[in-house]
Amino acid sequence: MSRSFKGIWLKKNRVFSTEDLQRAYAVSANTISNWRKAGLQPSDRKRPYVFRGGLVMAFQKARQERLRTRLNPGEFKCTGCKSAVFPDPNSLTTNRAANGANMAFGQCSECKCQVRKFFSEAGLAVFEQLRNPNTTVDSSHERIRRHPGGIGISAETDDPRWWGVNDRVVYDWQVHAGRLTEQTVDQHLSAIRYREDVLQGNPFDRLTIRDVDLVRSALKEAMMTKGEGQKSRSTASHQASQTMVFLEWLIKQDGYKRLPVDLPSYIQLPKAANAKAMPKGEKAYASLEEAEELLQRMRNLSLADRRARAMVAIAYLGALRADIVTSLRLAHFDRERRQIIQDSNTSRTKNGKSLRISWFPIAEVFVTAVVDWVDHMQSLGLRGEDVLFPNLPELKRRSYLQIPERKPIEPMASKDAVAKAFALACHDTEVKYSPHTVKDTLAAERDRRPLTQQQRKAWSENMGHESEKITETLYGKLPEAARFALFEDIGQGKEEVETAPRNLTDAQKLALMNEVLAKVGLG
Repeated sequence: MSRSFKGIWLKKNRVFSTEDLQRAYAVSANTISNWRKAGLQPSDRKRPYVFRGGLVMAFQKARQERLRTRLNPGEFKCTGCKSAVFPDPNSLTTNRAANGANMAFGQCSECKCQVRKFFSEAGLAVFEQLRNPNTTVDSSHERIRRHPGGIGISAETDDPRWWGVNDRVVYDWQVHAGRLTEQTVDQHLSAIRYREDVLQGNPFDRLTIRDVDLVRSALKEAMMTKGEGQKSRSTASHQASQTMVFLEWLIKQDGYKRLPVDLPSYIQLPKAANAKAMPKGEKAYASLEEAEELLQRMRNLSLADRRARAMVAIAYLGALRADIVTSLRLAHFDRERRQIIQDSNTSRTKNGKSLRISWFPIAEVFVTAVVDWVDHMQSLGLRGEDVLFPNLPELKRRSYLQIPERKPIEPMASKDAVAKAFALACHDTEVKYSPHTVKDTLAAERDRRPLTQQQRKAWSENMGHESEKITETLYGKLPEAARFALFEDIGQGKEEVETAPRNLTDAQKLALMNEVLAKVGLG
């Protein structure tokens, strides 16, 4: 069986134990040991070993690339696991072929397949070194050896892009951060690695107030720069906050309790830095009418077309992020109550939040697109716990879908299908809208409608926001052109007169009247 490990991706900033790698790659501890002998370096020399995810991925990639170029001395091309491997030293034998050529035979140290290759007299010395238990297999080419990630570096220097000195404490933090969502953990790790890069791999147990101030200064500079290295106010602010949280945890750990107790406070960014930061570019989003027009123009011929159309429609119907759209189950679409169930136990929700979302009061075409898709899925044999938007190859297994006792169809691992659906919707438009702009569209629509304060609050909470401030601060900001046009109208005395909402209760009418009287000075 081929063990090329294609399709296995480790997150580059994470730290993995030997057991973690065994589970991820479905291999034994001996295989991890063989990888280490073949050049995969752990983060430090302590046991049990830990490994940086980015280096493991680079190591696997380098082995695949060597099959297409030249093998290192002593390496064999294994036809079983499709990798450049060093054989089990105890299995190595040599023989001379009938034509006089030297042939080496052995057993792959990973998949146990038989490997063989022609070798020269110089290669015989390499095989002798492989049999030496005190010599690692990559020591035969020390002058220009392979970096554990497959990057060619000299033996005298280490690659400055990878520092492993802090990986062990980062691994401990990952265990502590298990209560957070995967996306949140990744964001915190990004902040941790940024601090590590700024301080050039300085061990965390030697952190000083000056070190933390250097990180803060780097964040302030990144906010005010342009081009490469620029960070938005939001990114810099979040990374400062995430750094503070990590430092608050770090100073309580054994071996780090000698660090200054006020160390976390030195990462706080001054308000002036936020004010001076370069503003982010204006984010374009569709109006609700434009979104409806995009949906109307989408093709509805093939199964892929219908799925893309339903994905776009349900995103607007429930203000859903792409990750939630791809992980919704069929049972999560409740047409009787006109609701979408966001269940953190089965869906990839932000911050592990579960929520019942009422369909937003928008054009019926959005509802129809989703209902038609749900009806079609049910006609194929999909049911409650099956994913609402399966991978298209799954839908071709018609006979399997009809089996009553089959396992539920699981969600796609990537949210790429939703991004492609929006790209299809915008294929003939000048402005391209991403799935994340859906929330901007609905936030702007909330401001357009004559809603009461309670209704505005309900609208924000239905978007998954804990407060109206989040909706107003982060989403649906007025484009510059619209702001200029409105100011021009104000200057010409064309202020818009708000119309009173209809169907108000007596108490709401009384409150509205008091508000009007207060404005004219009679209240």
